[in-house]
Amino acid sequence: MKNNLGKILIILIIIFINLDAKEYIWSASINKKQAYVNEAVHLHYSCKFNSRDELHVIEFNPVGTYKDYDIYLLSESENIIDGKRVNDFEFVAFLKKAGLIEFNFDVLMKKTNQDSINNTVLGRDNADYEQFSKKLIKQKKLSIDVLANDITLLGDFEFKVKKDKTSIDAYEPYHFELIIEGTGNLDKLEDIDLKIPGAKVFTSRAQKNYVLTEDGYKGKWSQKFAIVSSENFEFPNISYEFYEKKSNTLKSYEIKSFEVKVKELYKKEDLLDDVKEERNIFKTEYLYYILIFISGFLAGKIKISKNSKDEKKGDLTHKVQSCKTLDELLVLLIIIDSVKYSDLIKKLESKELSLLEAKKQLSK
Repeated sequence: MKNNLGKILIILIIIFINLDAKEYIWSASINKKQAYVNEAVHLHYSCKFNSRDELHVIEFNPVGTYKDYDIYLLSESENIIDGKRVNDFEFVAFLKKAGLIEFNFDVLMKKTNQDSINNTVLGRDNADYEQFSKKLIKQKKLSIDVLANDITLLGDFEFKVKKDKTSIDAYEPYHFELIIEGTGNLDKLEDIDLKIPGAKVFTSRAQKNYVLTEDGYKGKWSQKFAIVSSENFEFPNISYEFYEKKSNTLKSYEIKSFEVKVKELYKKEDLLDDVKEERNIFKTEYLYYILIFISGFLAGKIKISKNSKDEKKGDLTHKVQSCKTLDELLVLLIIIDSVKYSDLIKKLESKELSLLEAKKQLSK
Protein backbone atom coordinates (compact mmCIF):
# COMPACT_ATOMS: atom_id res chain seq x y z
CA MET A 1 0.00 0.00 0.00
CA LYS A 2 2.84 2.34 0.90
CA ASN A 3 4.57 1.56 -2.38
CA ASN A 4 1.40 2.42 -4.29
CA LEU A 5 1.07 5.73 -2.43
CA GLY A 6 4.70 6.53 -3.23
CA LYS A 7 4.16 5.83 -6.92
CA ILE A 8 1.02 7.97 -6.96
CA LEU A 9 2.91 10.83 -5.30
CA ILE A 10 5.72 10.64 -7.86
CA ILE A 11 3.19 10.63 -10.73
CA LEU A 12 1.44 13.68 -9.27
CA ILE A 13 4.76 15.54 -8.96
CA ILE A 14 5.65 14.73 -12.58
CA ILE A 15 2.20 15.88 -13.74
CA PHE A 16 2.57 19.11 -11.76
CA ILE A 17 6.03 19.79 -13.24
CA ASN A 18 4.76 19.11 -16.77
CA LEU A 19 1.76 21.36 -16.30
CA ASP A 20 4.02 24.14 -14.99
CA ALA A 21 6.51 23.65 -17.79
CA LYS A 22 3.78 24.03 -20.39
CA GLU A 23 3.15 27.56 -19.19
CA TYR A 24 6.34 28.62 -20.99
CA ILE A 25 9.19 27.23 -23.06
CA TRP A 26 12.77 28.55 -23.09
CA SER A 27 15.07 28.33 -26.12
CA ALA A 28 18.65 29.47 -26.70
CA SER A 29 21.01 29.91 -29.66
CA ILE A 30 24.49 31.16 -30.54
CA ASN A 31 25.36 32.69 -33.92
CA LYS A 32 28.74 30.96 -34.42
CA LYS A 33 30.21 27.49 -33.97
CA GLN A 34 33.79 28.73 -34.20
CA ALA A 35 35.48 32.07 -33.49
CA TYR A 36 38.80 33.66 -32.54
CA VAL A 37 40.03 35.02 -29.22
CA ASN A 38 38.83 38.67 -28.88
CA GLU A 39 35.96 38.05 -31.31
CA ALA A 40 32.34 38.89 -30.47
CA VAL A 41 29.59 36.23 -30.45
CA HIS A 42 25.84 36.78 -30.22
CA LEU A 43 23.69 34.84 -27.70
CA HIS A 44 19.89 34.81 -27.95
CA TYR A 45 17.54 33.50 -25.24
CA SER A 46 13.76 33.44 -25.71
CA CYS A 47 10.90 32.55 -23.37
CA LYS A 48 7.55 31.82 -25.08
CA PHE A 49 4.43 31.59 -22.91
CA ASN A 50 1.24 29.73 -23.82
CA SER A 51 -0.88 32.81 -23.06
CA ARG A 52 -0.66 36.58 -22.49
CA ASP A 53 0.72 35.62 -19.06
CA GLU A 54 0.93 38.44 -16.53
CA LEU A 55 1.85 36.39 -13.48
CA HIS A 56 5.50 35.59 -14.17
CA VAL A 57 8.50 37.79 -13.53
CA ILE A 58 11.78 36.75 -15.18
CA GLU A 59 15.12 37.39 -13.48
CA PHE A 60 17.88 36.73 -15.99
CA ASN A 61 21.07 38.78 -16.02
CA PRO A 62 24.34 36.95 -16.83
CA VAL A 63 26.12 40.21 -17.68
CA GLY A 64 29.62 40.38 -16.22
CA THR A 65 33.32 39.59 -16.50
CA TYR A 66 34.20 35.89 -16.47
CA LYS A 67 37.41 33.90 -16.79
CA ASP A 68 36.71 32.87 -20.40
CA TYR A 69 34.68 35.83 -21.69
CA ASP A 70 33.09 39.20 -20.97
CA ILE A 71 29.35 39.41 -21.65
CA TYR A 72 27.18 42.49 -22.26
CA LEU A 73 23.44 43.03 -22.69
CA LEU A 74 22.53 43.92 -26.28
CA SER A 75 18.74 44.11 -25.89
CA GLU A 76 15.84 42.92 -23.77
CA SER A 77 12.20 42.94 -24.90
CA GLU A 78 8.72 41.70 -24.08
CA ASN A 79 6.03 41.40 -26.76
CA ILE A 80 2.64 39.83 -27.39
CA ILE A 81 2.81 37.72 -30.55
CA ASP A 82 -0.33 35.92 -31.76
CA GLY A 83 -1.89 36.53 -28.37
CA LYS A 84 1.03 35.01 -26.46
CA ARG A 85 3.75 36.63 -24.37
CA VAL A 86 7.33 36.39 -25.65
CA ASN A 87 10.42 37.60 -23.77
CA ASP A 88 13.72 37.94 -25.64
CA PHE A 89 17.19 38.48 -24.19
CA GLU A 90 20.19 39.17 -26.46
CA PHE A 91 23.79 39.32 -25.30
CA VAL A 92 27.21 39.86 -26.87
CA ALA A 93 30.21 37.99 -25.45
CA PHE A 94 33.84 38.79 -26.21
CA LEU A 95 35.97 35.64 -26.03
CA LYS A 96 39.14 35.72 -23.94
CA LYS A 97 40.88 32.38 -24.38
CA ALA A 98 41.28 29.53 -26.86
CA GLY A 99 39.55 26.17 -26.50
CA LEU A 100 35.98 25.04 -25.91
CA ILE A 101 33.98 27.75 -24.13
CA GLU A 102 30.56 27.00 -22.64
CA PHE A 103 27.79 29.41 -21.67
CA ASN A 104 25.81 27.79 -18.86
CA PHE A 105 23.39 30.16 -17.12
CA ASP A 106 20.45 29.96 -14.70
CA VAL A 107 17.22 31.94 -14.86
CA LEU A 108 14.83 32.57 -11.98
CA MET A 109 11.09 32.38 -12.77
CA LYS A 110 8.94 34.12 -10.16
CA LYS A 111 5.19 33.55 -10.29
CA THR A 112 2.73 35.70 -8.38
CA ASN A 113 0.75 33.40 -6.02
CA GLN A 114 -2.91 33.48 -5.10
CA ASP A 115 -2.27 35.07 -1.69
CA SER A 116 -0.61 38.04 -3.38
CA ILE A 117 -3.53 38.40 -5.81
CA ASN A 118 -6.05 38.28 -2.93
CA ASN A 119 -4.09 40.89 -0.98
CA THR A 120 -4.02 43.19 -4.01
CA VAL A 121 -7.75 42.78 -4.73
CA LEU A 122 -8.70 43.31 -1.08
CA GLY A 123 -6.27 46.19 -0.62
CA ARG A 124 -4.31 44.45 2.13
CA ASP A 125 -0.61 44.72 2.79
CA ASN A 126 0.13 41.47 4.56
CA ALA A 127 3.81 40.83 4.97
CA ASP A 128 3.16 37.28 6.26
CA TYR A 129 2.34 36.05 2.77
CA GLU A 130 5.03 35.10 0.26
CA GLN A 131 4.39 37.21 -2.84
CA PHE A 132 5.98 34.79 -5.34
CA SER A 133 6.62 31.15 -5.91
CA LYS A 134 10.15 30.77 -7.29
CA LYS A 135 11.66 28.30 -9.72
CA LEU A 136 15.31 28.20 -10.79
CA ILE A 137 15.77 26.89 -14.33
CA LYS A 138 18.93 25.84 -16.14
CA GLN A 139 19.21 27.47 -19.54
CA LYS A 140 20.23 25.38 -22.52
CA LYS A 141 24.03 25.09 -22.52
CA LEU A 142 25.66 26.84 -25.48
CA SER A 143 29.23 26.21 -26.58
CA ILE A 144 31.76 27.49 -29.11
CA ASP A 145 35.18 26.39 -30.33
CA VAL A 146 37.61 29.31 -29.88
CA LEU A 147 40.78 29.54 -31.98
CA ALA A 148 44.00 31.09 -30.70
CA ASN A 149 44.76 34.71 -31.62
CA ASP A 150 47.53 36.90 -30.18
CA ILE A 151 46.31 40.15 -31.78
CA THR A 152 44.21 42.34 -29.48
CA LEU A 153 42.38 44.29 -32.18
CA LEU A 154 39.94 42.16 -34.18
CA GLY A 155 37.29 43.22 -36.68
CA ASP A 156 36.83 45.09 -39.94
CA PHE A 157 38.32 48.57 -39.74
CA GLU A 158 39.16 51.56 -41.92
CA PHE A 159 41.91 53.99 -40.90
CA LYS A 160 41.85 57.68 -41.81
CA VAL A 161 44.16 60.60 -41.09
CA LYS A 162 43.42 64.33 -41.15
CA LYS A 163 46.45 66.57 -40.92
CA ASP A 164 47.70 70.05 -41.79
CA LYS A 165 50.28 70.83 -44.46
CA THR A 166 53.82 70.06 -43.32
CA SER A 167 55.01 73.67 -43.39
CA ILE A 168 53.83 76.07 -40.70
CA ASP A 169 54.90 79.26 -38.93
CA ALA A 170 56.59 79.17 -35.55
CA TYR A 171 54.13 78.72 -32.69
CA GLU A 172 51.33 77.96 -35.12
CA PRO A 173 49.42 74.82 -34.02
CA TYR A 174 49.90 71.81 -36.28
CA HIS A 175 46.69 69.74 -36.25
CA PHE A 176 46.58 65.97 -36.60
CA GLU A 177 43.68 63.53 -36.20
CA LEU A 178 43.57 59.73 -36.38
CA ILE A 179 40.18 58.11 -37.10
CA ILE A 180 39.41 54.38 -36.92
CA GLU A 181 35.97 53.30 -38.15
CA GLY A 182 34.40 49.87 -38.42
CA THR A 183 33.05 46.94 -36.42
CA GLY A 184 34.86 44.81 -33.86
CA ASN A 185 36.41 45.31 -30.45
CA LEU A 186 36.87 49.08 -30.80
CA ASP A 187 36.66 49.33 -27.02
CA LYS A 188 40.18 47.86 -26.80
CA LEU A 189 41.75 50.89 -28.52
CA GLU A 190 43.77 52.98 -26.08
CA ASP A 191 44.58 56.69 -26.15
CA ILE A 192 47.81 57.57 -27.95
CA ASP A 193 50.49 59.08 -25.74
CA LEU A 194 52.21 61.26 -28.31
CA LYS A 195 55.61 62.64 -27.38
CA ILE A 196 57.64 64.92 -29.70
CA PRO A 197 61.02 66.27 -28.52
CA GLY A 198 61.22 70.05 -28.65
CA ALA A 199 57.47 70.51 -29.19
CA LYS A 200 54.43 70.98 -27.01
CA VAL A 201 51.68 68.41 -27.68
CA PHE A 202 48.08 69.24 -26.77
CA THR A 203 45.47 66.50 -26.92
CA SER A 204 42.22 65.33 -25.40
CA ARG A 205 40.90 61.88 -24.59
CA ALA A 206 39.95 59.80 -27.60
CA GLN A 207 36.36 60.22 -28.79
CA LYS A 208 34.49 56.91 -28.67
CA ASN A 209 31.39 57.12 -30.83
CA TYR A 210 30.30 53.51 -31.19
CA VAL A 211 27.45 51.22 -30.19
CA LEU A 212 27.23 47.53 -29.35
CA THR A 213 25.97 45.22 -32.14
CA GLU A 214 25.83 41.46 -32.75
CA ASP A 215 29.32 41.65 -34.29
CA GLY A 216 30.88 43.82 -31.60
CA TYR A 217 31.17 47.59 -31.33
CA LYS A 218 30.28 49.52 -34.49
CA GLY A 219 31.18 53.16 -35.08
CA LYS A 220 34.17 55.46 -34.79
CA TRP A 221 37.16 56.00 -32.52
CA SER A 222 39.21 59.19 -32.99
CA GLN A 223 41.87 61.27 -31.27
CA LYS A 224 43.02 64.81 -32.09
CA PHE A 225 46.31 66.57 -31.48
CA ALA A 226 47.60 70.14 -31.71
CA ILE A 227 51.39 70.45 -31.78
CA VAL A 228 53.21 73.74 -31.23
CA SER A 229 56.92 74.36 -31.81
CA SER A 230 59.40 77.11 -32.70
CA GLU A 231 61.56 74.74 -34.74
CA ASN A 232 61.25 71.82 -37.15
CA PHE A 233 60.02 68.60 -35.57
CA GLU A 234 59.45 64.99 -36.57
CA PHE A 235 56.03 63.41 -36.18
CA PRO A 236 56.64 59.86 -34.91
CA ASN A 237 55.64 56.57 -36.49
CA ILE A 238 52.25 55.15 -35.42
CA SER A 239 51.28 51.59 -36.32
CA TYR A 240 48.51 49.07 -35.64
CA GLU A 241 48.12 45.35 -36.18
CA PHE A 242 44.64 43.83 -36.38
CA TYR A 243 43.00 40.60 -37.44
CA GLU A 244 40.53 41.37 -40.23
CA LYS A 245 37.41 39.20 -40.02
CA LYS A 246 36.09 39.55 -43.56
CA SER A 247 39.35 38.21 -45.03
CA ASN A 248 40.48 36.15 -42.02
CA THR A 249 43.98 37.60 -42.36
CA LEU A 250 46.40 39.58 -40.24
CA LYS A 251 46.63 43.20 -41.39
CA SER A 252 48.63 46.24 -40.41
CA TYR A 253 48.27 49.99 -40.73
CA GLU A 254 51.17 52.40 -40.41
CA ILE A 255 51.58 56.16 -40.31
CA LYS A 256 55.21 56.65 -41.23
CA SER A 257 57.15 59.36 -39.45
CA PHE A 258 57.41 62.68 -41.28
CA GLU A 259 59.01 66.07 -40.77
CA VAL A 260 57.07 69.26 -40.18
CA LYS A 261 59.02 72.35 -41.18
CA VAL A 262 58.57 75.41 -39.01
CA LYS A 263 59.30 78.89 -40.35
CA GLU A 264 61.01 81.45 -38.11
CA LEU A 265 58.91 84.40 -36.98
CA TYR A 266 61.48 86.88 -38.34
CA LYS A 267 65.16 87.09 -39.20
CA LYS A 268 67.63 89.45 -37.57
CA GLU A 269 68.44 91.23 -40.83
CA ASP A 270 64.76 92.09 -41.26
CA LEU A 271 64.86 94.12 -38.07
CA LEU A 272 67.15 96.67 -39.79
CA ASP A 273 64.32 97.74 -42.09
CA ASP A 274 61.69 98.65 -39.62
CA VAL A 275 62.06 97.52 -36.05
CA LYS A 276 58.87 99.18 -34.90
CA GLU A 277 56.76 97.64 -37.63
CA GLU A 278 58.17 94.19 -36.96
CA ARG A 279 57.33 94.43 -33.28
CA ASN A 280 53.76 95.35 -34.09
CA ILE A 281 53.40 92.36 -36.41
CA PHE A 282 54.77 90.10 -33.74
CA LYS A 283 52.24 91.30 -31.22
CA THR A 284 49.14 91.03 -33.34
CA GLU A 285 49.93 87.86 -35.26
CA TYR A 286 51.79 85.64 -32.82
CA LEU A 287 51.13 86.68 -29.26
CA TYR A 288 48.25 84.26 -28.97
CA TYR A 289 50.44 81.37 -30.09
CA ILE A 290 52.96 82.08 -27.36
CA LEU A 291 50.07 82.06 -24.89
CA ILE A 292 49.83 78.33 -25.54
CA PHE A 293 53.18 77.90 -23.82
CA ILE A 294 52.63 80.25 -20.89
CA SER A 295 49.05 79.07 -20.40
CA GLY A 296 49.50 75.41 -21.25
CA PHE A 297 47.80 74.26 -18.09
CA LEU A 298 44.62 75.98 -19.28
CA ALA A 299 44.36 73.64 -22.23
CA GLY A 300 43.90 70.75 -19.83
CA LYS A 301 40.51 72.17 -18.94
CA ILE A 302 39.41 72.23 -22.54
CA LYS A 303 38.67 69.37 -24.94
CA ILE A 304 40.94 69.96 -27.93
CA SER A 305 39.21 70.02 -31.28
CA LYS A 306 39.77 71.35 -34.76
CA ASN A 307 36.95 72.85 -36.76
CA SER A 308 35.87 70.49 -39.54
CA LYS A 309 32.82 69.87 -41.67
CA ASP A 310 31.60 67.10 -39.41
CA GLU A 311 32.04 69.17 -36.21
CA LYS A 312 28.69 69.74 -34.57
CA LYS A 313 27.87 73.32 -33.71
CA GLY A 314 26.37 72.20 -30.40
CA ASP A 315 29.67 70.63 -29.38
CA LEU A 316 31.58 73.88 -30.04
CA THR A 317 28.94 75.90 -28.18
CA HIS A 318 29.30 73.65 -25.15
CA LYS A 319 33.10 74.05 -25.14
CA VAL A 320 32.84 77.83 -25.51
CA GLN A 321 30.33 78.12 -22.69
CA SER A 322 32.58 76.03 -20.41
CA CYS A 323 35.38 78.64 -20.66
CA LYS A 324 35.54 80.71 -17.48
CA THR A 325 38.18 83.27 -18.49
CA LEU A 326 39.29 85.14 -21.60
CA ASP A 327 42.57 83.19 -21.60
CA GLU A 328 40.74 79.87 -21.66
CA LEU A 329 38.57 81.01 -24.57
CA LEU A 330 41.65 82.37 -26.36
CA VAL A 331 43.49 79.04 -26.15
CA LEU A 332 40.38 77.15 -27.27
CA LEU A 333 39.95 79.27 -30.41
CA ILE A 334 43.65 79.00 -31.27
CA ILE A 335 43.56 75.23 -31.15
CA ILE A 336 40.22 74.82 -32.94
CA ASP A 337 41.05 77.06 -35.91
CA SER A 338 43.38 80.02 -35.48
CA VAL A 339 42.78 81.22 -39.05
CA LYS A 340 38.98 81.15 -38.98
CA TYR A 341 38.81 82.96 -35.64
CA SER A 342 41.80 85.28 -36.19
CA ASP A 343 39.74 88.52 -35.98
CA LEU A 344 38.06 87.43 -32.77
CA ILE A 345 41.39 86.27 -31.31
CA LYS A 346 42.91 89.72 -31.91
CA LYS A 347 39.98 91.37 -30.16
CA LEU A 348 40.37 89.05 -27.21
CA GLU A 349 44.10 89.85 -27.11
CA SER A 350 43.45 93.57 -26.98
CA LYS A 351 40.57 93.13 -24.49
CA GLU A 352 38.17 94.81 -26.92
CA LEU A 353 35.57 92.19 -26.04
CA SER A 354 34.45 90.86 -22.70
CA LEU A 355 34.08 87.11 -22.13
CA LEU A 356 30.29 87.41 -22.32
CA GLU A 357 30.39 89.42 -25.58
CA ALA A 358 32.77 86.92 -27.18
CA LYS A 359 30.55 83.99 -26.20
CA LYS A 360 27.53 85.75 -27.72
CA GLN A 361 29.37 86.26 -31.02
CA LEU A 362 30.38 82.59 -31.16
CA SER A 363 26.87 81.38 -30.41
CA LYS A 364 25.40 83.19 -33.45
